[in-house]
Amino acid sequence: MSAPRVRKSGFWGRMCAAHKLALAVCLSLGCALLFHSRARVSENILSMVPSSVRKPVELFEHSPLGQKLIVAVHCADEDTARDTALTLRAELAARHLIRPLFTPPPDFARVLWRGIAPRFSAADAARAETFLTPQETQKSLAAHYENLLALESPFFKNVVALDPFNLLRLMTDKLRALGEGTGLEFQDGLLASADGKTQIALYDAAGKSTDFNTARQMAAFFGDFQQTLPAGTRVFFLGALRYTLENVETIKRDLGVISVLALVCLGAVFGLLLRRKSALLIYALPLLVLPPAALVTALCFGEISGITLGFGSVVAGLSVDYAVYVFFALQSPQGGAAEILPQLRKHLWCNFMTSALCFAALFCSSVEVFRQIAVFSLSALALALFCALKIFPALWEHTPALRPCGLPLRVCPLPRRWAALAAAVVLLWGVWGVKHTQFSRDMNELNSTSPAFKAEKQIAADALGAAADKQALLFVLGATSEEALMRSEILSTKPPVPLAVSALFVSARGQEQNRKRWAGFWNTNRRHYARLLLEEYAPQAGFKPEAFAPFFEEISAGAPAEDNLDLSVFYNPVLEINGAYAVMHRVQDAPEYHRLADDKNVFFFSQRALQERLMRAVKEQALQIVVLAFLFNLAAVWLVFRRLKDALLCFVPVVLGACVTFGCFALFEVRVNLFVLVFLPLLMGLGIDYGIFQVIKYNRGADATFYPPRALITAGLSTLAGFGVLAAAKHEVLFMMGFSSFTGISAAVCAALFILPAFLERGT
Repeated sequence: MSAPRVRKSGFWGRMCAAHKLALAVCLSLGCALLFHSRARVSENILSMVPSSVRKPVELFEHSPLGQKLIVAVHCADEDTARDTALTLRAELAARHLIRPLFTPPPDFARVLWRGIAPRFSAADAARAETFLTPQETQKSLAAHYENLLALESPFFKNVVALDPFNLLRLMTDKLRALGEGTGLEFQDGLLASADGKTQIALYDAAGKSTDFNTARQMAAFFGDFQQTLPAGTRVFFLGALRYTLENVETIKRDLGVISVLALVCLGAVFGLLLRRKSALLIYALPLLVLPPAALVTALCFGEISGITLGFGSVVAGLSVDYAVYVFFALQSPQGGAAEILPQLRKHLWCNFMTSALCFAALFCSSVEVFRQIAVFSLSALALALFCALKIFPALWEHTPALRPCGLPLRVCPLPRRWAALAAAVVLLWGVWGVKHTQFSRDMNELNSTSPAFKAEKQIAADALGAAADKQALLFVLGATSEEALMRSEILSTKPPVPLAVSALFVSARGQEQNRKRWAGFWNTNRRHYARLLLEEYAPQAGFKPEAFAPFFEEISAGAPAEDNLDLSVFYNPVLEINGAYAVMHRVQDAPEYHRLADDKNVFFFSQRALQERLMRAVKEQALQIVVLAFLFNLAAVWLVFRRLKDALLCFVPVVLGACVTFGCFALFEVRVNLFVLVFLPLLMGLGIDYGIFQVIKYNRGADATFYPPRALITAGLSTLAGFGVLAAAKHEVLFMMGFSSFTGISAAVCAALFILPAFLERGT
């Protein structure tokens, strides 16, 4: 007896199937246009790392070093390399592609001398006392006289009268300390390799380091400049701008290739297994659901990652599964949509719920791109389920089922003994794979770069040597710049050594204390002693004692209330990020500096430390996502089947698919980065869908004509067509997702078809 027809009511119920489809197409086109005009596609490394690693990476990106543009010239002749580097500097400045280089004003020495008082520490007071001796006074005055006769005299003549005892050394040594310990020596702003054939300069880019338009403009300039150079001379730039350019261009190329390849593969699958004009609706389903899903994601996060858009090809294959199941069920001679859909609806909702719960587990991750992928996928799957249940059935209901569509297929599950043996072999292979899989700690593997970039990076690395790898950064945070500077000064008093930045960039409270120390140092007795020294030794050096009257006027007047020395014009270690502040210190990558970061307001950043934290965070995230996805799905299938055995059997394709994947990782020596976390919950959601399909078919007494093997094979191949094509991507992240899905989903489909039925019993 057929189920009674429900009377259609409401606007949606009264619409015919063609009108519903037309409305869906219009809505999808509208979402696509709105997304193209409003959404912002971004590609930032910050969106790809866990929250525990995000803060130091964000601090580095906003630091002076993170904003640096590394410009290199490489050729066979040292003189040509240097001349080209100087010409390139002038051209970059003329085109306003780099910030103007600092040029000291004529009175800079005077301003620098007057900047001593606000920075006059206790160590400076002890050192200054050693300057006021007969021997040191003679040396200082002799040096002043020589400088006045040298080419540098315009620079020194304004400060000699103010600084007879060469107290300016206190400031120049502080400035020199900023560059000490790097192991790099710059001459005229250029660093030369050992053979002189590579010249490297560091500049501040005029635009943001994550701005693609700035990166593209910089690349165009270097391309044009390269054309003017003789053969054998090579110029290039590195840094955050170059990474931005490489990532975005790679993803853009991949999106075009993947989209075309996915559509071709989906067409091949449907052409081989369906061969019905009405099945073209399944082929068009991704085009209906992806634009709204992309728009929803962009609205939720304010932007959308290129990685998330690349993941759209995954959903293109995954979203058609519901429509595939409905299509094949409606080929059954047992009745029409009114009779079949109520029996199929429970299965489809169960599939949707398990997939949704897997993406909900992914949403619990602290990686922003993972959260975007979760929202994107949930939106697309919800729309796909709606189309499969509410739009397509009416268009397929009257499809003639005179003969099976597509090529003939016959699936013969393995006997129980052979199925158990195959499952055991796969499990052992998976255990071996997990033990031998190489997990990458390198943050650079989250970027995708061209062979030319890798070659140029190696040239720069050879020129810089090992010194750059030994550097680390220490960030001290504060709610205000004053607070951050004060905390830096406190930190600078701790071992191993004072921090150079804190000696030059002093908080307002520290400046006030230093001014008082300066005034106390130049008491009446010391001023009198200084006058006696100059009266005795100035004539011997060729000076009149009264020439130093400005010096005594300055120290008698005390320190100026305002600090007119603005050092930030050429180096600014104070960062502002979202209303908070941080002071950056460049230190050695050593344990004693790392221990300073025990305070919650201090972050230590080095390549080695970051890799260790990243690996630890990835393992924690992986465990959290897998456990949550497993518990969510176990609860979901148990609520559906009410039998623990059936619920556990649904996980057979999941477990075997994961084992094959990790076995392939180890076998093909694939270095696994953190984006394999996207694959783990996805494989669970997909694999368990195939398990649910078989459990309902065999154990629940369902009509077998509603669940032909062809439906499961078509769903699996369509998912591979949409998801596995990511393995053709050049971007490392997209490739990892594609390789993982191709191996895991293929194994899950095979396990559901050939192994799982051996452990199921035909229902009655």
